[in-house]
Amino acid sequence: MDLEIQFANPQQRQFYYSNSRNQCFSGGFNNGKTYAGCLKAFTLLSTFHNYRMAIARQVYADLKRTTMQTFFKLCPSELIERHNEQDGLTVLKNKSTIFWLHLDKVDENTLRGLEVNSVLVDQAEETEEKVYDVLDARIGRWDNVEIPASLLAHNGQWPRNPKTGRLIAPSYMMLLTNPDTQYHYIYRKYHPESLTVDPEYFFTEGEWDPGLGSEETYRNALKKGSEYIEKYVLGKWGISNAQIHRLLPESSLEFDKDFMEKLRTKGNLFRSLDHGDSSPTCCLWFGVFRGVYICYREYYCPNEVISNHRKAIFDLSGAERYSSNFADPQIFKKTAQKAGGFWTVADEYLTKEIDAPPIAWLPADNNEHATRNRINELLRPADRFKHPYTESSPAPGIYFIKRSIENPYGCYHAITQLQSQRRKLLGYFEGKAIYCDDREDSVTDHAYDPTRYFVAMHGSPKTEISRPVSRNTLKYFNMIKKMSKGALVAAST
Repeated sequence: MDLEIQFANPQQRQFYYSNSRNQCFSGGFNNGKTYAGCLKAFTLLSTFHNYRMAIARQVYADLKRTTMQTFFKLCPSELIERHNEQDGLTVLKNKSTIFWLHLDKVDENTLRGLEVNSVLVDQAEETEEKVYDVLDARIGRWDNVEIPASLLAHNGQWPRNPKTGRLIAPSYMMLLTNPDTQYHYIYRKYHPESLTVDPEYFFTEGEWDPGLGSEETYRNALKKGSEYIEKYVLGKWGISNAQIHRLLPESSLEFDKDFMEKLRTKGNLFRSLDHGDSSPTCCLWFGVFRGVYICYREYYCPNEVISNHRKAIFDLSGAERYSSNFADPQIFKKTAQKAGGFWTVADEYLTKEIDAPPIAWLPADNNEHATRNRINELLRPADRFKHPYTESSPAPGIYFIKRSIENPYGCYHAITQLQSQRRKLLGYFEGKAIYCDDREDSVTDHAYDPTRYFVAMHGSPKTEISRPVSRNTLKYFNMIKKMSKGALVAAST
């Protein structure tokens, strides 16, 4: 069918016509993101017969109230064969199908079973990276799409699947998002200023468009707090007051082979573990060296059995000697039965029944709020610390050696997840965001928790100035020393 399209702003047009497989439309409120996304979705569904698309949002009530309503304003009712809101399914008369997904309670196995051409995620900043990764892997899985003869006539070289010979329909991973911090996975993957952006990904962003809503509402928005204006009016990504930790650039170290050798041979070494069954297991290696903490190695692996984790951690550890190994206290709870008794995950890391070197863990302190402050004290430059490379002061008290080609097991998740942790948003008061002390539980923390465990268990480096020993104390110790020597002589004779 012919569409008479009118775009409210250049960003809508850029997003609609983008041919990149992965594309993101970011910006403040009222800049037409949802409209542009639904328009592109409707164009694909109505143009190609038997096309399949998943349209998702974190909360189903929001999906119905906003995204779904916007789509049905664009889609004429005479094109709809059936719509089942309870099942989250819409089928058009040309057999194209929409799967309406809410991602807050979605089963990952269900997502892995999706056979779709494209995915559209509204308010994508609310979603977890692991959900995004699963959805991204389902793009282009459905190959029974019918390409209209009119399009084939205009393009005689229409792409085909080299294995099946079937014509390939255009497939997209489309994100509609409000800005978050620069540590959010969307920023890392899509934003042009990110150091890890994929150059093939499309990204556009725009401010609040006063022409798309009430002028009075727009003026009221400009009266709100600076964080609100930056994020929801100007559409800028950046630091939020919700962020719990702020890692300064000097705390991220480039790999230095000579320094690494000094750290491994002269430092006081530790390992810290967060075990996951369905979620990733992460082990971090820390060294205490010259009065500061340095995280120098990271093992991060999902969907593996404990024997593989044990072997990998053992192999990476080499001949290093550790003062202690800390782990999530949950793995010491006896919740499973084995051989007539109760069994723990910690026991699985020790048992000889598994063909892998055993590792003994100690339960870590899981007092999160106290540990948070300790981490922030270490992240803040202080006179008592010296930078491990430059020896300049003031300097932070904790460092992470980054992953690189030369250092493939350097820190990546430990750095990104530390910076990604944020407080839960309670709401807004007179335009100012109000956060509680609880941590947002939708943010991935598998590599953050081992950092907490290590800092909580090891404590802060000594900061008190040594006090002189009194004469009476010295006299007492000398007396004890002489008595000990006398006892040893008597015992030897």
